[in-house]
Amino acid sequence: MHILECYLECGGFDYSFIKGGISVYTWNLASAFRAEGHQVSVLTAAHGRLDYLQKNYPVEELPYRRRYTLPLQLDPRVWRDFEPRQELELETRAYRIRHQGVDLYFLCNDMLDRYSDTFYPPYESKGKDLGFFKPLVFQMDMVLFIREFFADEQLLIHAHEPFYQYLLPLAFRDDANKRMVSTVQSNMPVNKKVYRPELQAQLDFLGVHVDLAPFNDVPQTDAFSRCLNGYLPETHLHYPYPDDYIAFYPLLLEYSDAVDFLSEGHLEFYRNFEGTAFKAMFRRLKVAEVTQRNEQKMFVGWCAISGRWHQTDFSQYRREDVLRGLGLRPELPTFFHNARYAVHHKGQNELVRAARKVLETGAQCNFILRCLSGNGIPDPAYHALAKDFPEQVRLEWHNRPEEELVAMAAAADFGLFPSKFEMDTFLIAQGEAMLAGCVPIASRQLGMKHWRHSRAFCEEPSQVTGLDVVRSFLANDETLVDSLVRALQEALALYQDRPRYEQLSQRARARAQEFTWKMSAQAHLKVMEPLWKAPRTVGTAAPDSRPAPEPAKGWKAAISAEGELLGLRRRELTSPGLPALSDTASEAGRKLQYRLEGARQVESFFEAEGGRFERTLLTRSADTFEALLPAAARQKPLFLLVTLADGSQFWDGAVHE
Repeated sequence: MHILECYLECGGFDYSFIKGGISVYTWNLASAFRAEGHQVSVLTAAHGRLDYLQKNYPVEELPYRRRYTLPLQLDPRVWRDFEPRQELELETRAYRIRHQGVDLYFLCNDMLDRYSDTFYPPYESKGKDLGFFKPLVFQMDMVLFIREFFADEQLLIHAHEPFYQYLLPLAFRDDANKRMVSTVQSNMPVNKKVYRPELQAQLDFLGVHVDLAPFNDVPQTDAFSRCLNGYLPETHLHYPYPDDYIAFYPLLLEYSDAVDFLSEGHLEFYRNFEGTAFKAMFRRLKVAEVTQRNEQKMFVGWCAISGRWHQTDFSQYRREDVLRGLGLRPELPTFFHNARYAVHHKGQNELVRAARKVLETGAQCNFILRCLSGNGIPDPAYHALAKDFPEQVRLEWHNRPEEELVAMAAAADFGLFPSKFEMDTFLIAQGEAMLAGCVPIASRQLGMKHWRHSRAFCEEPSQVTGLDVVRSFLANDETLVDSLVRALQEALALYQDRPRYEQLSQRARARAQEFTWKMSAQAHLKVMEPLWKAPRTVGTAAPDSRPAPEPAKGWKAAISAEGELLGLRRRELTSPGLPALSDTASEAGRKLQYRLEGARQVESFFEAEGGRFERTLLTRSADTFEALLPAAARQKPLFLLVTLADGSQFWDGAVHE
């Protein structure tokens, strides 16, 4: 089988060519496929660094020259200083390096050679610099190169991250010699969209005839949809778009032969969004229908921990030397956090506040807080923590050689990963720390469930590897802070119980040892090999539609299936067990009382003048929440966002329209 790995950056074979995790992923997986006996090629861009490649590798220039004019149809609301119709004159060249049994193909042109330092255009270039379209140009060049260079060859195309490859499944849908496997690498918003005239221009240029109409979302104009569109950007799960935009993930799902996810929890989350404020919106969108229709295509190919970590003898590192070298006290239990500086994604603000609370009680422990950032850490709270506890807190934001990261993990006792918003899909850093013997303390979010740090993720108590903290979808989550404080205190007690600590440490290491690139390659091949052997059905049949699911019966079922109780209250106001909602109007305003055992926060939303939603956090007393809203809220549709003790959320309320 000939597998072609495709992504904008696939430089994992050379440290200086790596900008992100997908680069490492594609190279390690390509190498693992090669080790399984398959022919493997990689297609990427040279990013203006052809000179570097030629100095360090035997580079072969290929007889490929593609001169073409790429049409761009710009959204005039975004590109205000540009004519809506742009044409890019491009000439693409191709080069090949044969390295460790893998053929690497590099494409070059004036657009692909831009941003040689970062490889990716900055988001700020949107609407200002046509270089923003570099990823789109690369998609186009991939299609043109594959069509010419691998024209009649049977090929399994394995492309990564929907935003960087959504044209490929469309372009090769009718090619009987090509198979298309798409990998979802991140939890990018599932309904992320592109300007539909722009996409149509690309399809017309490629000669691809796809009816986009069945993939358009139905405009949502009711008050609840307006409330959702106003709030959901805070969750990083959904952003509203104008009606002339179209989501590309449904197209990728419909026209790929298979769609791959990095972990079981990643797939579970991305196909239903249960327990999130977005669930109620997701089921209204076209992507929910397309997801249900194509579930049989979805599989877990996994990610893995690099061979460098698997092959390390962690006992060679002297704890005393490593911790003293960091200015810490080696006799103390040590917590290790290693991630990029991304305060909402990684829960770092809450982590810093929790660390301070624990240390201010006199707790004897160390924190290694690595928050990688090329621009430093602007929040003074981080620096104040390190200054106030200089022998117990090490704060870093610079890159280090991998050898030093391995030493830090080997010297630590616990790994700290309180990630939020379900943005992690595998979390290699947690696995690396566990491989070194660190007991994990991590969020109870689905994208990390395979690490088994929570009893909720294990069939048996004997499988649990560590401690958990609550799932969080709130920007400033004091409940997560409190959960972290309790987990840190529990960890310090656990550290004193040496037999129990060693048991969890050994379980953590054993679990992490399972995630090798050989395992990931074999999981992929179980799906890829049958695709390769089976004849491909090609055609232009329109996607079928399925009947809408039956309304849920019972309030718990409604929360799980619909993400809200508004519909159930309309259908069955006296449904048994519904949370008690008292909603009364008086001259003083609108008085609310909400009662639900297990709720930890309730926030109300009503639409004020100008379409803006007024928000009020209800006052809590045990399981009862109360608020007095202004008189302007009377007779307005009212929506309540309920957050439960475990961090999951749903919508409730009273609608009078």
